[in-house]
Amino acid sequence: MKTNCQFPQDIAIKEKHRMEFQLSQDMVDQFVDLTGDFSSLHRDELFATRSMYRTNVVHGMLPLLFISALPVCSPDNATCFFNKISARFLKPVYVNDQLLLQSEVLEILPEQNTITFEFTIRKDQTQTIVTTGRFTLTYKESLINNEFHLLPDTNNAGKCLILDHLEEKEKLLEQISKGDQENFRFLVSPQHALALYKIIQKRIGAPHLSDASHWQTRCDTSNLLSTSLFSTFAGLVMPGKYASFLNFDVTFNKNIQWNTRYTFSGTVKFKSPLTSILVENISICETENRMTSNASGKIQVKVNDLSYQMPSIEFLRENEMDLKLKDKVVLITGASRGIGETTAKLFSLHGSKVIVNYNKNKESAQKVVDEIISGGGEACAIQADVSDHWQVKEMVSSAYGKYGMIHILINNAHHDARPGPFLELTWDDFQKDVDVTIKGAVHCCQEVLPLMIKHKFGKIINISTIAVDNPLPGNTKYVTAKSALVGLTRSLAVEYAPYNITVNIVEPGFVETDLTQYVPKMFLQDIKNSNPMQRNASPGDVAKAIVTMASSLASYTTGQKFIVSGGVPPFL
Repeated sequence: MKTNCQFPQDIAIKEKHRMEFQLSQDMVDQFVDLTGDFSSLHRDELFATRSMYRTNVVHGMLPLLFISALPVCSPDNATCFFNKISARFLKPVYVNDQLLLQSEVLEILPEQNTITFEFTIRKDQTQTIVTTGRFTLTYKESLINNEFHLLPDTNNAGKCLILDHLEEKEKLLEQISKGDQENFRFLVSPQHALALYKIIQKRIGAPHLSDASHWQTRCDTSNLLSTSLFSTFAGLVMPGKYASFLNFDVTFNKNIQWNTRYTFSGTVKFKSPLTSILVENISICETENRMTSNASGKIQVKVNDLSYQMPSIEFLRENEMDLKLKDKVVLITGASRGIGETTAKLFSLHGSKVIVNYNKNKESAQKVVDEIISGGGEACAIQADVSDHWQVKEMVSSAYGKYGMIHILINNAHHDARPGPFLELTWDDFQKDVDVTIKGAVHCCQEVLPLMIKHKFGKIINISTIAVDNPLPGNTKYVTAKSALVGLTRSLAVEYAPYNITVNIVEPGFVETDLTQYVPKMFLQDIKNSNPMQRNASPGDVAKAIVTMASSLASYTTGQKFIVSGGVPPFL
């Protein structure tokens, strides 16, 4: 028995409807049972934690199914069918999210018995839009209440819409080609519609949903349930495990019939290696009549890369334990005493070949070399005033002739660190510091960098001082010269990073060396007391920092400061 179709007369353009609902894990489980979409992003906690979402996300199609609970989908004396549906999934949805579904009438065509709606789904608390889309309802004559349940289940429909056994595929973008096709069979029964009702009614307390029979005879969900399988196709079949469902649209040329076997097919239409996006054409047709399509549409999917795997302990043992200092040639300026001397010895203990540069103190430099050699290392002393470009050329040429390469350059040479009131200084006083500290570093870099560029490897460490960032009175000329190293370091770091050359600064605090032995003991004690570690730096403390920056431990660090201060500012 039929009644006359009553097209909704009291609905108007821009009319809005809304409902709120909360997603639960139980609803997700029921959606999986209904659609067969057990894809890893939604069900595998370990896989999801390694995805860009960092946790399991709810299927985008699940909240979209709630549009069938809007009052406009339950007309009086009529049955509505979902004729067209489209959606864009903008943000992920998580279990326990409180969502707000809003719809607005866009177009009314009484002569075709259709109404088109625009909808949004937002997170209720933040108002973040997670899904947008449109759907078109077609209104037809209604079945009386009980006739729906009298439809025979002639195909023995199960709990799931899918008739085939699906195993989650793991296709990467490079394994997919334009024209690739996949399909599966499905069937929609009244029992599936009832399962959808139970998912929705549990969260929506609307009067028109109080009776399943009343709702089911007014809202034919066969097309909508078929649309839910877009999620299954993307998440399990094409591409499968690494899919992020972006958007879809579908048009039903013929309504899906209850208890009829259909084939869901998808064909890759477009593939973008640059964006990792697939566009797939979708068609739904009766399995026994593949010539006529009931529905056609398309989906857009992003194919994510494999989750990044952390290196294994075996990989770390084989590739990251070695500091990669053995047989490296290290040129250290001003290495006949103090920090330079200690650094030279420490490099030798790591198997490096050390060039001890000196200006005037040949005897001290040779003593450092002899001690290195007696300790089983390899070293030589080369004289050069680094402020003289010609002498630097000769030094680098001599070193290259002996070892064939300079891998590491330590610009340590400086004039002196004697304090003096600014008003008592002449420009010549400044010039002496500038000539050795910055001019010398520039000369050395200009001669060594071409070698490093040729070999696509190099480490340059400039030795500065924390006084650059936290100066004391009376140190103007020293701080001025050392400050210039900061600009040089940062500029060279940027310019030569493409050649696998790193340039960094080591900034020590007050260091006790032979240069400080004439400092009054009371002053030394005051400095110690003001240090959080209650001691001053040793040459070894600074040497270890220099060696670290020259080693493989700092292979991705460039243009940076390594401060060795025991906790004295600056704090970076």
